[in-house]
Amino acid sequence: MVMKQIFVGFTMRCVPFFLVMLFNAIIVKHVNAVEVKDLYLARVEVSNQSVQARNAAFKKALDIVLVKISGQTDILQNPTIKQQRARYQSFVNNFRYERKNDKSLLVVTFDESKINQLFVGANLPIWGSLRPQIVLWVIEEQQLTRNIISADIDNPINDVVKAVEDNRGLPFTLPIMDLLDSNQITTYELWGRFTRPIVRASMRYQPEAIVVVRLSDNSLLSEEQLSLGNNCSDDCQPTVALDWSFLSMLNTDQLPHFGERVYGQNKQTLLAETLSQISDMVAKRYAVTTDMNLDYVIDVANVDSLAKYVEVTQFLSQLSAVKAVKLVKAQGNERRFSLSLLGSEQAFLAALKLNKSLKRYADPLDPTSLQGTPLFYWESL
Repeated sequence: MVMKQIFVGFTMRCVPFFLVMLFNAIIVKHVNAVEVKDLYLARVEVSNQSVQARNAAFKKALDIVLVKISGQTDILQNPTIKQQRARYQSFVNNFRYERKNDKSLLVVTFDESKINQLFVGANLPIWGSLRPQIVLWVIEEQQLTRNIISADIDNPINDVVKAVEDNRGLPFTLPIMDLLDSNQITTYELWGRFTRPIVRASMRYQPEAIVVVRLSDNSLLSEEQLSLGNNCSDDCQPTVALDWSFLSMLNTDQLPHFGERVYGQNKQTLLAETLSQISDMVAKRYAVTTDMNLDYVIDVANVDSLAKYVEVTQFLSQLSAVKAVKLVKAQGNERRFSLSLLGSEQAFLAALKLNKSLKRYADPLDPTSLQGTPLFYWESL
């Protein structure tokens, strides 16, 4: 009887945890890269449906799309882009109005081929639709309380993240902070930016990179700033501080990149500007440049049939970082290809890591295996 009671008690305690684990397995996206949709679409708030308001919204929408495609905010300063922005109407494919949260929005879709031709003609970077998944940990300190922002709560922070996602085309994933997340990391560990527990807690989301943002109205401020905030009248806002760190999952042995601490009166504005800055940094790693041409030779193993050879050739040809593909050698089940790249070798390898069909081989017992001609292993689509 005692053994039966113990077993029943154990079962009742384990069932909820099992259900939580099963639920997580269903809802969590186990991907390293996300195919971002609607890159050539933008939503802009309008006050009315007049021609004047619509044309102004067209201009803003085009700027949003240009930044999304290039990944860089400074693209708008390019002389060719400046000149072509005046012809914004010629790039519009279609538009419609929609209502959301009591706001009137103009939804504009631009002509993909015309936008791409503009980029090629101006020798500007093009960022494809396959983009790295980034786990975003935001911890907010209010006086003596620290809270981790989760994906499923109604918070202005979440609205900022969603807006940046839409305008920059970079998928940020906030943690859901369920039982599993809560058991993996504490607010103390996240605030301290301890790499090991942060990586451990992020692994369930299988990200390409991890960003930690700290928002504070207390410990990140100087004594002078705190004093001014304490003496702030009713019509002023106390200062808020924000800092951030970025860790690439391509090499977790490296130290995180720490961003500069910034100050302001509005935490949503600070967060939006910071995420935009991070988006610029990530885009420089993955985007390809049309004015660079580099020949790069790779070996691909497990190509033991004509069908697989066709698969590999088509796969390489469709990569945004590759301009041309040429077979230069065939021996056994290995094929050697000469690739004409748009951009650097690093940009090509970084983009390739977002795909699972072609994996680079590295012998853990032989440090020299990464030297010489890189060897990849083909896994059929």
